[in-house]
Amino acid sequence: MRSIAPRLALVHLLVLSACSGGSGSGGTTQGSSVTIIEIADISKPHPLISETSLDNGVSAILYRPILGPRWENGELQYLTAEDDVTALARSYEYFGPDSASIRYHLRSDARWSDGRPVTAHDAVWTMETRGDPRTASPRQEYNRQIREIVAEDDSTLVVHFTRRYPEMLFHTGGAVAPRHLYEDTDPAQLRSHPAVNNPGGGNLVVSGPYMIGEWLRGQRLVLVPNPEFQPQPNIQRVVFLPIPEETTRMIELQTGNADMMQLPFDKLELIRTQSPEIRFEVERGRFYDYIAYNPNAHPFLADPEIRRALGLAIDRPALIAALQIQDYAAPAGGPYAPIFRLLYDPVAHAALPYDTLQAKQILDAKGWIPGPDGTRVRSGTRFAFTLATNAGNQRRADASQIIQQAWRRIGVDVQLQTLESNTFFDRLNQRNFEAALAGWGVGLAADMSDMWQGDNPFNQTAFENAEVNRLFDTALSQPTEELAAPYWREAATLIVAEQPYSWLYYMDQVWGVNDRIRNTRIDTLGSYQNIHEWTIVGEEGGAAEGGSPS
Repeated sequence: MRSIAPRLALVHLLVLSACSGGSGSGGTTQGSSVTIIEIADISKPHPLISETSLDNGVSAILYRPILGPRWENGELQYLTAEDDVTALARSYEYFGPDSASIRYHLRSDARWSDGRPVTAHDAVWTMETRGDPRTASPRQEYNRQIREIVAEDDSTLVVHFTRRYPEMLFHTGGAVAPRHLYEDTDPAQLRSHPAVNNPGGGNLVVSGPYMIGEWLRGQRLVLVPNPEFQPQPNIQRVVFLPIPEETTRMIELQTGNADMMQLPFDKLELIRTQSPEIRFEVERGRFYDYIAYNPNAHPFLADPEIRRALGLAIDRPALIAALQIQDYAAPAGGPYAPIFRLLYDPVAHAALPYDTLQAKQILDAKGWIPGPDGTRVRSGTRFAFTLATNAGNQRRADASQIIQQAWRRIGVDVQLQTLESNTFFDRLNQRNFEAALAGWGVGLAADMSDMWQGDNPFNQTAFENAEVNRLFDTALSQPTEELAAPYWREAATLIVAEQPYSWLYYMDQVWGVNDRIRNTRIDTLGSYQNIHEWTIVGEEGGAAEGGSPS
């Protein structure tokens, strides 16, 4: 492995000298500064076009939502400004026939980082642009039931829906982007907007507690307090370092050069015994790893029975044990994790059994006969394809090798490919792959239509099923979550039947946090949700008044 520790140490010193304003010891952990390690860099720090988990997490820091999401008692809750200082809505009410409209009363004191007020007109522009096909937003489907969006005045937003349904708050309560920065931009060019591509130094106008002070691609992202956000966050600098190499990430955390990172499961005991200053915090139950099959890459990958055979060849309990994740994972079989009590069906969505005999029988029946070298052949075509995954994730790298061997035992030849993370996910969302081992941090609302319908980039397998679409529409026409749940469950059952994925395991994510950082809230909702409230042991006060980019 190429060592980059010396370069990272230099980066830490540079960030410290440029951005830190306190005293202490240990790299960027001096003064009012926190360093977070991620596997990859950000890519699209904008709520309309963000796609990766990190982009979504950073966007949630940069932009105020209309309603503050909170995960409580196993359900997603929506908070107003009274209970969440980041929320824009002071209150809201349903009104009109069948209560199919919502009126949001927005706070009047919120400001963009350039000093201009955040208004209902910004929210109208955001939602309308999200629904514009030219934007190609992954959240375009959120507009499907929206009939009209109106700013009655600067502080009053009204959304009229075609009908009342359970996801109305979820589809309209998200982050708001600044209209004045983008309204003259062709929606198709939003991804190439100068502020998106060069967001440092305050170029990216935001409303959340932090703004981007500096972004050196592939090296570091530095967030600094947004001077227009009140109350000011407690920590003056948040530094994200993208480090693909797992060993280097571990060294940086254990030596105190970093404060926080997602921990590999097989290193938890090592951290527990060697680094008592690191505490564990867990995002529970929201994640799963899967293998996606591109039906356009090879004709055999378009056959649901072939995909089922590939899934049957994987021994999920043995895979989980080999990866040493049994305390934090369980075999997966469908798109809803068990945390969704109304949506997960433990029978219909159960993980496929490990059955190599049945897998071989399916392949035999499809005309795939073992050749001289053991690889199956049909009409002169070898059963061979490439399985890609992202760099920096040792769990997925190990899982890929185990699955490669499992498929070899049934006569399937698979070559492994590792790609830089952002490149990998871009290819996945562009359907430029054959098979891919990836993962989802699934949305916390029932609506999964963006992943299994149409041209949405999250529909990585080009899945299309008329009955599933009908069930989606029916679910979205129900007035309550309880009435909608049977339709979502049935849609999930039909998706499972076609096996566009081989679901591998549902899992938690464990974060290691240096105990000098306090007041974090890491749960199923996410890891950075209250970053403006974090504090550092031994420091008084918060960010300097009127913080500015470094």
